[in-house]
Amino acid sequence: MQTAELSFVVILGVMAAFYFIFIRPARQEQRRLEETIRDLQAGDEIITTAGFFARILEIRTPEEGPVEMTLDFGDGRHIRALITAVSKRVTRAEDAAGPPANGHAGATNRAGEKVQGP
Repeated sequence: MQTAELSFVVILGVMAAFYFIFIRPARQEQRRLEETIRDLQAGDEIITTAGFFARILEIRTPEEGPVEMTLDFGDGRHIRALITAVSKRVTRAEDAAGPPANGHAGATNRAGEKVQGP
């Protein structure tokens, strides 16, 4: 092999490695996030891009402009946000079960032990 041919093969190898290490995983993550956003519905619990946990109360699609949603941060705090503020869905609306009969959600601490409510 000539030096020029070897250089060309090395450059192609570096480009292929760059694609498989950086570009392909980023595209897969972007596709996954787009699917998650498309499937969102009221009642889903999400994590915002700022790191806040919230439950979606309403999703509005205006004729013009970005899609908006109303988020419940608990204790009656409702905030409007853009749909692009969603980083990850934690639970789906149909997966979220209501509180047990005693009214407590059955929270657990970091060690996984049940914590009694007030």
